[in-house]
This record gives sequence, structure tokens and C-alpha cells, in this order.
Amino acid sequence: MPIIIFRGLLGENEGHSVIGNDPVFRQLGVESKLFKFQLGPDETFEAAVLGLSDLVLDQGPLTVAAMGYNPPERSVQFHLSLLSATGDQIRTQVPPPSSEESKVIQAQLMRLNTKSLTVLIGEGLDHALVCEKRLDIRTTSPSIACLNGKQKSLPEGDSENDFRRFIDDSENLLAEQEFNHRRIDHGIPPVNLCWPWGEGQLPRVPNRALELGYPWKVQARSIALRGLAKLSGFRPFKLPLFEFLDFSKLARDIQADPRSLVIIDVPPLPEEEEEQEVFLSQIKSLGVKLIDPLLEWRRETKGELVFGAMNRANEGLIGFCMKANERDNYPFDERSLTEKRIQNIELTALLETVY
Repeated sequence: MPIIIFRGLLGENEGHSVIGNDPVFRQLGVESKLFKFQLGPDETFEAAVLGLSDLVLDQGPLTVAAMGYNPPERSVQFHLSLLSATGDQIRTQVPPPSSEESKVIQAQLMRLNTKSLTVLIGEGLDHALVCEKRLDIRTTSPSIACLNGKQKSLPEGDSENDFRRFIDDSENLLAEQEFNHRRIDHGIPPVNLCWPWGEGQLPRVPNRALELGYPWKVQARSIALRGLAKLSGFRPFKLPLFEFLDFSKLARDIQADPRSLVIIDVPPLPEEEEEQEVFLSQIKSLGVKLIDPLLEWRRETKGELVFGAMNRANEGLIGFCMKANERDNYPFDERSLTEKRIQNIELTALLETVY
């Protein structure tokens, strides 16, 4: 039974809806039995949707796992973000490098390797760093470093000088690359800083595929989710950004491999009117090319299908399109988040429920 969840699709309870008047989403509400869920204060979506609870997640080990690397047992792993720096200021919103830029960046990343620090090549702006010894060090996420500035956000603790030198060397190496000069000339933020963060060691994760009896296919954009899926025994695959998704192909892929968990990250509604029109056309395409064909496929096969959606406050809806044809006619949009007659469901139990 396929499960497709749209993160960020729902708006606030009283806010503007991008799906409330869409005929495909209205039909989805008609054909579904709805449940509500809300993540607890200590829960992460990545762990909950895979049926894992009480799990401490560090970004670094999950990034390494998603990349398919097997680091030394006693090592500490970091997520390595490529950022843009101007003096003490850090920018996280950086256009990803082109294929040619990536080749240059990867060659420079290899020059940053030391006896104890090893760079692992990832994808786009996301890579990893492995320290082959245990240490007590505290790093800062890019979002916090963006607010506080580079100097106040540098690593602190064991071997902090090695990590600070690593950051300085990355800036010195990348800043003088020709592609960054071209970026600056065209008003595009340069890619000139490597920032390690999310330190941790590989967590002990139950083999969920063994528990469920089948290695579900997990398709997601999130590196953390793909890394955790890999550690849990599932088959992770990377999805493109929302604006580049081929919804028709995704619908065919799901039909070909029904034991699929697909997580689609939907960006927020843009502020500019022209960009809003493009975004709303993408939402319409999502309904027509993905949801509608899957609903039709379910009718023809008399199978089962699950759709989910959530807002940015970690509230969500799960719609079960079941063989028993159970329906309750609540709308599949924000209005149902406040409907008291809709039952609650624990997201951690979702895979067991559908399996």
C-alpha cells in the first residue's frame, strides 16, 4: 500500500489554503477516511514516519548514512554545508553549484583532508566530514551561525583549532576560484565556506524492514530521512526539488512498487504575485498528475492507498483510501485540523497500520 505525505502543503488553521478549492483534493477527501496527527515536542518527523521513537538524531551520522559511507566505528561524523561568507556574515540561501562548479569544489574539498579529518563527497551543497577519533566538540548549525555571525559560531571543545583551521582553509581555497568571481560579477552569492555541524556517532537503529517483513522503498528529498531509512533497512531514493518533480513519472513509479513511502517537501507560498501563479500551477499539476492517477489506479485495482499532509507547525492529516470504502466526507485541507470528530493517530504507528 503506497503512502504519500506532503510536508508543508497544509496552511495554518485559519490561514490561506492552496488546496481548499482544488477539485482533486476535494475528491481525495470524499474517498478517504481521515485521521489527525501532531508530532510531540520531542518527536522528529524523520523518526516518527519510519515508526521509530525515543531516538536521538544527529545530522552528521544521518548524512553519512544517506551517502552510503561506512565510517570507522569510533569516529565522529559531521554534516558539511557549503555556504557563502562575506566577512563575518554567513548566508545559507545559496544557489547550488552547477556540474562544472561541483567538479572544482570537490577537487578543493579533497585538499582539506588531514590525518584526522576526512571529507566525504555528497551532493550539491551537502557533504560530510569524518573525524577518526572520539572527541567532545560543539558546533553550530548554519541557521544559527547566520544569525550570530561566523566568529561567535566557530566550533568549541576538543581539537577546536583543527576545525577552525579547516573552516579558514576552506574559505581561502574556495574564495579565489574563478567560478566564484563569475558568481560575484553576476550578483550570485559565492560558494566559499565549508561549515561542519551536526556532530555525532552512528545511532543504534532497529531494523524496521525486518520488523515489517519487507524493505519499503523510501523516496524523499531530506538527507536526514534518507539516512535514517538506510540505517533502518529500507531502500532510500532521492527526490528532486518540488519545482523539478515529474509527478506523472512518480505516479508510475509508485504503481510499479506499491510498498513505497514517498515524502514530498512542498515550499511555502511565495510572496511575489508572479511566483505565486507558478507555485499554484505546480500544486494543480500535483493533483492532476499524481493524486488523480493514483486514485484511479486504486479504483481499478481495488487496492489501498494512503495520503498525508502536514503544515509547518507539525500538524497533519492522514487519509486512508481503503478497500472497505470507509468514508467520512471531511475535507482534505486545513479545516479538518480543528474538526473534533476526527480521530487522532500516532504517526509512529502508520507503517504498522497500513501493513
